[in-house]
Amino acid sequence: MIHWFCYTFVKVLTRIIYRHRVYGIEYFPPNGAIIASNHASYLDPMLVGVSCPRKIHFLARDSLFRFPPFGWLIRELCTHPVHQGKGNLHAFKIAMELIESSKKVVIFPEGSRSPDGKLHKGQLGVGMLVQRTQCKVIPIYTHGTYEIWRAHKFLPKPWGKTACVFGRPLSFEHIDFSDKKGAQVIIVKEVMDKIAELKQWYLEGAKGSPP
Repeated sequence: MIHWFCYTFVKVLTRIIYRHRVYGIEYFPPNGAIIASNHASYLDPMLVGVSCPRKIHFLARDSLFRFPPFGWLIRELCTHPVHQGKGNLHAFKIAMELIESSKKVVIFPEGSRSPDGKLHKGQLGVGMLVQRTQCKVIPIYTHGTYEIWRAHKFLPKPWGKTACVFGRPLSFEHIDFSDKKGAQVIIVKEVMDKIAELKQWYLEGAKGSPP
């Protein structure tokens, strides 16, 4: 009930304030997968969450859970704490367990928020997860969030225009996984290239179905 209420409230709110639009939702698959989005703002997890038709899971630093009411709320919203000091290994283990239990996990391949709103080079974490789980990756381009709430801004602007563009799920059967590092590099590049392609599609007028 908490998840449904928050999802519905934020979905309506973003449509009113930010005229939020969602494209390519027909590509959303039923099984476990990685949802890979660009990352330019504090708003990105929220917008990705309300754009998806079913529950998705997030990873967040454990310090966010220290205030009990807020920690309880974000747990209800399918957010899982990652212990600081244990590095990426702990986050990787949680994500892998979720994917293997047919859940979808949001990963931001760039690692941290973009300092200028542009797409930046992806990190190898997505490649490692695909290598271990053989799951598909759902690429998403999130538009407009940098202008509304970029890094180092205390509060978001109460206006703007946002969108989430889902692309066709990526599978990687064509990749030779015997070269682990090489395979990871190829996977991350293909994911970021697809997000860039979705961005171009949106900026050119969002005609037809997303690529």
